[in-house]
Amino acid sequence: MGKRIDTFADLISPFGEEEFFARYHDRKPLHIPATSPDKLDDVMTWETLSAILNMTAIWGPSSLKLYLDTEAVPIEKYCRQAIDRNNQPTMQPDAEKVKSWLRRGASIVANDIDTLTPGLIAAASALEDRLGAKVQSNLYCSWKTHQAFPTHFDTHEVFALHVAGEKVWRIYEGRLENPIANDAFKNVDEKFNAAHRGELLEEITLRPGDILYIPRGQYHDALASSEGCIHLSFGVTHLIGIDVMALLFEHAVADAAIRSNIPLKGSNAEATRTWVEALVNRVAEIGKGETFQAAIPPLHDGFRYNRGGIDLPGDALEENREDRYEVSVKTLKIVHQNGKALLESAKGQVPIPNDIVEPVRWIVDTGCFSGDEFAAAFPALDGAARAKLIQDLSAMRVIVPA
Repeated sequence: MGKRIDTFADLISPFGEEEFFARYHDRKPLHIPATSPDKLDDVMTWETLSAILNMTAIWGPSSLKLYLDTEAVPIEKYCRQAIDRNNQPTMQPDAEKVKSWLRRGASIVANDIDTLTPGLIAAASALEDRLGAKVQSNLYCSWKTHQAFPTHFDTHEVFALHVAGEKVWRIYEGRLENPIANDAFKNVDEKFNAAHRGELLEEITLRPGDILYIPRGQYHDALASSEGCIHLSFGVTHLIGIDVMALLFEHAVADAAIRSNIPLKGSNAEATRTWVEALVNRVAEIGKGETFQAAIPPLHDGFRYNRGGIDLPGDALEENREDRYEVSVKTLKIVHQNGKALLESAKGQVPIPNDIVEPVRWIVDTGCFSGDEFAAAFPALDGAARAKLIQDLSAMRVIVPA
């Protein structure tokens, strides 16, 4: 059994982190051969795959898909009517139907599996911790000579962890510049891909324990070369300019100038141009301001998925009880006036110092939190400052023990 993948360094070992980020990350593909075929056994094995597939109630036609020779198997061909855990009618995979399709060579695609076992959680968390990005994992189980997907690019970077069998990957020269998950990139057709994939760059055979890194937008395809292959695709989605612009929009809404009317239809062109220029300049001022700049690190720090953290029975014992707080005033909100942030309730307004606007916003939005959760959300805020903020908000009765 391979050892637990707890860090990014564990994952890409024996390749070094410094060389990876200097030469490969977001630049070019990298194949990391395994030092041992059982390197990734703690992440996934045939036994683990069978166990999670038999968790019937967690699967549906969107989370478990079948493909045969690049075509999706119709839902009704491998699923049956059932009642889900919310007592709602649904379609669930039928084991006998699934096995029938597997014997014909169909591939299994199990989506969003990164919370299903401790090994999967550890691997996904190791990537998130080092890359500061959201990481999601899908599993692909395929059979010799049957291809699940045609040549394509992904809108996220990929770490392919190969855990069983052998699979040949073809990497092409073509790479789209910073594609994102919207219709402009998700709905391209095979003609577009054929025109942009370029010549074959390299062909790589992955074996158990191997890892393949593929940058966002790089064209590739894969075909099992042995009976029974499993690989895990960990997709890494970074915070991008659009996310920051969305945050800027939230801040801009609080500014009266941004909410002003455009000059009436029929006004002279100069009046409209002047209004637009003033609007753009005001947005730039907000974007360069301390309040908005202070909001960026927490946005980045919080850009990851929640994968639980419950550890029983220890977490239920009184001696391990951690302090938790909840917002006691449900009408609380943060408003901006004359470039200043204010904490507002029905009783009035209180100014918020610029350096703690985002921590206060996080507390108001979260509603209920622990000291550890607060620290994890704002690691750059020192312990004394966090303690003082909690003390001050408690004294104001904004928060109370949960």
